[in-house]
Amino acid sequence: MARIILIIAALVMALLLFKWVKHQPANKRWQYMMIIVGVVLLGLVATGKLPILFALVGALIPALQRIISLVAYLPMLKRMANTFGGNKVSDGQKSQVETEYLQMELDHDSGKLSGVIKSGLFSGRNLDDLTVDELLQLREHYSQHDEDSRLLLENYFDRTHGTSWRAGQDNSSTSNNSTSNSTDISEQEAYAILGLEPGADKKDIITAHKRLIQKLHPDRGGSSYLAIKINQAKDLLINRNPD
Repeated sequence: MARIILIIAALVMALLLFKWVKHQPANKRWQYMMIIVGVVLLGLVATGKLPILFALVGALIPALQRIISLVAYLPMLKRMANTFGGNKVSDGQKSQVETEYLQMELDHDSGKLSGVIKSGLFSGRNLDDLTVDELLQLREHYSQHDEDSRLLLENYFDRTHGTSWRAGQDNSSTSNNSTSNSTDISEQEAYAILGLEPGADKKDIITAHKRLIQKLHPDRGGSSYLAIKINQAKDLLINRNPD
C-alpha cells in the first residue's frame, strides 16, 4: 500500500513540475529541466536504484552507437537541403534593430531574440534578466514615451513569454495591428537589420529577407514590428541596388 501511495505521489509531483516548467520563460526551460533530472538522479543514487538505470542504458548502447554513426552525416544532409532549397547557411549572422531605448538582436540560426536597454528605465540591463512584472512596467513606460520601443519590446515579450501577457492589457496599445511611427531607416540600418555587410548584392538581400521573414512572419502572431522593419530594409536596399 505504501508503495502505491509513493507511486501516486511521484506521478502528481511529475505533473506539477511539468506544468511549472511549461509556464517558465522559453530560454530558461532547459536549465530547469536539467536541474530536475539532476534531482531525480540523486534520488536514484540515494535509494540504490541507479544500478538498474545503468543496466537499461547498457542495453541501449548498440542502438545508441548506430544513432551516433548517423549523426556524422547530418552536416552533409544539411548542406544538401540548403543547396536544393536555394537557401544559404547563415554562418552565425545576426540582425540588429535599435530604437531610442532598446538595442535588439536576432540570431538567424536559432531565431533567439535578445536585447539590451540603452537608456531610461532599467538602463544597462538585459531583457532576459527582467521579470514579467518588470517587462510590463517597461512596456507601460514605453507606451508613454516611444512607440517604436513599445512595439519592439512587445515582439520580444511574445517570442519569449507567449501572448498570454496581453490578457487584461489595454487593447488600444497592444493590438497586433499596431505599426511603427518611424518609417525611414538609413542604408546602414537596413544592412544591420538584414544581418548583411554593406555592398551585399541583390541575391544576398533577397535570401536574407526570405530567411528572416519566415521566422517573423505576421501570420505567426499579427503584424510584427520586426517583420515590418525587415520588409523596409529589403525594399530600401533593392531600390538602391537594382542590379
